[in-house]
Amino acid sequence: MCSSRTRSALPLLALLLSGILALAGCVTADSPGVRDALDAQIETFVPGEVPEALVQTLSARRVILLGETHYVQEHQEFVLELLRRLHQSGLRWFTQEMAHAYSWIVEDYVLGLREDYPEPARRMDEYWIEGLRSFNADLPEAERIRMRYMDMNHAPDAFMVSLSWMVNRTPVGQRVGPLASNVFATTPGTDAYVEAVTELADRLGAASDALMDELGPWYQRLAEAVWIEIRSLPLRGEHDVHARERIMIDLADRTIDEAAGSAVAINVGMYHAQKRRYMGTRQEWLGEYLAADADRFGGAGQLYSIAFWGFDGERIRWFLDREPQPVPAAMERPASNLSRQIAEAVTRRDGADRPESAAFVDLSHPVFARRMPVAFVHSPLRAAPGRQFDAYVIFPEIRVLESIRRNL
Repeated sequence: MCSSRTRSALPLLALLLSGILALAGCVTADSPGVRDALDAQIETFVPGEVPEALVQTLSARRVILLGETHYVQEHQEFVLELLRRLHQSGLRWFTQEMAHAYSWIVEDYVLGLREDYPEPARRMDEYWIEGLRSFNADLPEAERIRMRYMDMNHAPDAFMVSLSWMVNRTPVGQRVGPLASNVFATTPGTDAYVEAVTELADRLGAASDALMDELGPWYQRLAEAVWIEIRSLPLRGEHDVHARERIMIDLADRTIDEAAGSAVAINVGMYHAQKRRYMGTRQEWLGEYLAADADRFGGAGQLYSIAFWGFDGERIRWFLDREPQPVPAAMERPASNLSRQIAEAVTRRDGADRPESAAFVDLSHPVFARRMPVAFVHSPLRAAPGRQFDAYVIFPEIRVLESIRRNL
């Protein structure tokens, strides 16, 4: 039992501890300030729709980072509708974290310039690809939304597939074929293949002026595809997250530059979309890079980063997983976790036991600049939500992409 002296010291100790936490910028999500901020900031909406508040917010931005939970059907459905809505305010470019080798093929398909695209792209992005192609069908070519890929080539044969399509299914195939003949004579993953790709890169560089005249815009497509494959070769043997991130940064830069005044939406995993790192390895992530270099596209106010996740549901960790795993339910997290508090705010709005609505949470309120526990679909972390992202979009339940489920 506490003595009277001990009891009288407890309030002082509590005051000192709270002061230390405030100075450290730490808070638990079940504090009144966080709950009040959530009630003021949260926007609930019907799953499958896009809230007008988010459309208005993003309409004024040049670069939009979409930090997904990978392989989620609800995310692709939401983003496709978001792209359609943002088209009227000038969005013309959409780039996705997927093997760069397929980029030019998917771009042409989405623009209505070809009739097919490779199976790996279909497995991962069929919903987006078909939806954007349909949306573009009745638009003038200059107003169509372009879709590109911005990741290393993880699969050893991805570049070979791309090169084969360029040789056999484009107007410049007869000229590209002899240039790439040594590559086709090898097998991906072998030393001979590395030598042949390197030789092709050298030939493209040595005869660049003549080949640009001869191939026109196809030269740039071929040269970029070779450039990314050269950079991917060592990463497939000994994965280097820093070097891979640099590929994504360089390709994002190219798209932003080419987009000129048009808005660009960049869809990547949540780690890549962080404007300040609280998850992952110690390196400069794409979101950090763009935040630090925002002056080149109009300043920090032109960048907006969103994390997408689910209150409940199922997911796979990578596309070859055969068995979906349950997402830890937000309502079962500790009360001190922000995910739980957001879920409870939604249930209060819904008048239900569990979240039935989706939620858009703008994180600009000052309380979200302080560190607190938060969990997405994995282990909890301690982060300053408003420094890591500008907003959350949370679905009541998530499920694995239909294009992947067909092959589970």
